[in-house]
Amino acid sequence: MIRPAFTALASVLLASCAATTGTAGREAAGAATPSSVPAIAGPIKGVHHVGITVSDIDDTLAFYSRSVPYALVERRMVDAAAFPSDVLAKRKGRIEIALVRTPTVFLQLIDVDPATKATPERRPVIGPGYTHICFQSPSTAPKYDVFKANGLAMLSRGDEPVDLGGYGVTYAYGFDPDGIMIEMEQLTPEVIAAHGELGTKRMRFPAWATHIGNVTGDKEQMVAFYTKVLGHGPRRELPPTRRETFDAITDIDGIVAAASWFDVGNFELEFWHYVEPRTPKGTGARMIDAIGYNAIVFETDDLAATIARLEGEGVRFAGKAFELGGWRVRYARDPEGNLIAFQQNIGAGAARSIDDMLWLKDRAPQ
Repeated sequence: MIRPAFTALASVLLASCAATTGTAGREAAGAATPSSVPAIAGPIKGVHHVGITVSDIDDTLAFYSRSVPYALVERRMVDAAAFPSDVLAKRKGRIEIALVRTPTVFLQLIDVDPATKATPERRPVIGPGYTHICFQSPSTAPKYDVFKANGLAMLSRGDEPVDLGGYGVTYAYGFDPDGIMIEMEQLTPEVIAAHGELGTKRMRFPAWATHIGNVTGDKEQMVAFYTKVLGHGPRRELPPTRRETFDAITDIDGIVAAASWFDVGNFELEFWHYVEPRTPKGTGARMIDAIGYNAIVFETDDLAATIARLEGEGVRFAGKAFELGGWRVRYARDPEGNLIAFQQNIGAGAARSIDDMLWLKDRAPQ
């Protein structure tokens, strides 16, 4: 049972991490009560992968595979010029790309300079831009302990993950050796079971990725943009909220934050805006070259139709479409310069698509 003082807050936060215990708390918070997962506009299936620029692919594979399901699917060297100059500044030489499968989404690791190990770079928790992906695990076998033992540099305060509200989920942030932040959420068996068939599928694995966090200086604008891209609005909204436990998670005093969550077939998009201290609005065009999360890449059955629809919605594309590893790809930018992309499988094979990961439709109504 959620303690009454935390009911409204928990009801919205659990949209990204767990099921709540009833509808009263959601209604008190002014959040939409979820029903079925909304259909995505047109031929977009879901999030195929999150792009991550790393300093050394071998090191990244070794670090994460010791802690969570993280299976190398393929690895290749590619001419830098294969990518449009609008998204990758490097024009000469080769870059290395590795595709990693997790239970719920692929990850694409990119080493822009395989001959040199780049300097770690920590992005601010309050943004702007892509700040973290989240790995969930059962509280009976928490990955927080495993990541900590394997050298994750914890940002969150204390020696244990933070219990935000007593509703069966604990949280923590930490940095990998490249300074790339991840979130760890530990869920009780009861919380996982409340997800119905979705929880059953997830429990086949010791951990799974659930969402990517995008911290924005203008959340209303960002929500409007992704509503156009996806063809539906957020599943849950958190109004500006102050909790001392936010301070413990972020290691910043006086946090006031608002958030929105979108379901996208197999994965979730999480948008945070920090009111105190305020998130600056992103203004520059982010590039793949920088260490950290570089793009959200959606899989579509019809790239041409997707581009045509989004151009009609005013989406700014970055460079022309190109082919890479059996995919046809086109990049774009959101209103704060973050890269997104859309890709169609034209020869990569069925095993490289996300059709067997589209589980969010199996979440039990709450």
